[in-house]
Amino acid sequence: MKRFLGILGWSLVALVGVALVAYGIAWLVASNRYDERWAAHEAGFPIPFPLGEAELAALREERIAAGAPADDPFAGLDLQAIALERAVSRGKHLVDSRVSCNVCHGRDFGGGAVIDVPIVGRWIAPNLTAGKGSVTRDYTASDWDRAVRHGLRRDGRTSSMPAIDFVNLSDHELSDVVAYIQSQPPVDRDLGPVKFGPVFTLLVATDSGAFSASDIDHESAHALEPPESAPTPRYGEHLVQVCRGCHGERLSGGKLKGDPHMPIVANLTPHATGLDDWTEADFIRAMRKGKRKDGTAISEYMPWKAYSQMGDTELRAMYAYLRTVPAVEKGNR
Repeated sequence: MKRFLGILGWSLVALVGVALVAYGIAWLVASNRYDERWAAHEAGFPIPFPLGEAELAALREERIAAGAPADDPFAGLDLQAIALERAVSRGKHLVDSRVSCNVCHGRDFGGGAVIDVPIVGRWIAPNLTAGKGSVTRDYTASDWDRAVRHGLRRDGRTSSMPAIDFVNLSDHELSDVVAYIQSQPPVDRDLGPVKFGPVFTLLVATDSGAFSASDIDHESAHALEPPESAPTPRYGEHLVQVCRGCHGERLSGGKLKGDPHMPIVANLTPHATGLDDWTEADFIRAMRKGKRKDGTAISEYMPWKAYSQMGDTELRAMYAYLRTVPAVEKGNR
């Protein structure tokens, strides 16, 4: 019996040793993935965008109708201030309805711990305001591009930003988002770094695509302007990019990797296991009210409350595009 217990004891020690070595290797792999550096293009765009020709023409007519001299209708106007005011308004709509920065970074954009559980880890959404602890206080347009559309920190290292959802934002849209965020009051909140617990470590170590940076072409140029705002598949494709992070590149949904408590994601393709028999009205009701075609509630893991802020043109465009994608059985992401 003593010999058996001795063998058992040494076996347990060996197993613990192997587990520690395996975990150490996993930690190194995960750390290297998070600290991997990527070369990305240098994007440049104004913040805010100046007023366009159509905006200037409309403003000119408005001013003349109000009595301004036809030869100098903009006398006394600060066109830069007007451009900023309009950019902030457009940026607010984008943030409230589609980009949803406040879901992770907080209603005040001061950031916070999205997850803070020792066995899992500490995932930080940083402070985007100009207050103490800000990571964006002196960001250039190129820094914002790397962060939002490439999932990279300022020095080119990987970040946990789900940039795959925002990679096709146009320069004008990103500029508007930045203008809105920069218009917010500074928040003093120093959050410290991201920390990997055992669960984060194993998830990242075993998934080479754990971060968006690995799925993005960092040299590809971005569009200057979004497609024309119309209920068309082309505009819808532009908008639906925000769905791909959860629903997959083929939009067929299924089980998400990571958190076991996450619900099964819906199939958005026109397949029998998806939206095959959904009308445009069914789709808009789901996005506005959080109700499926059969009347059951959509989980709030799906940010339908944010998407409900989209206008009718945006939602109709999304539906129009989803009718054009290949019908794929649920789960074939």
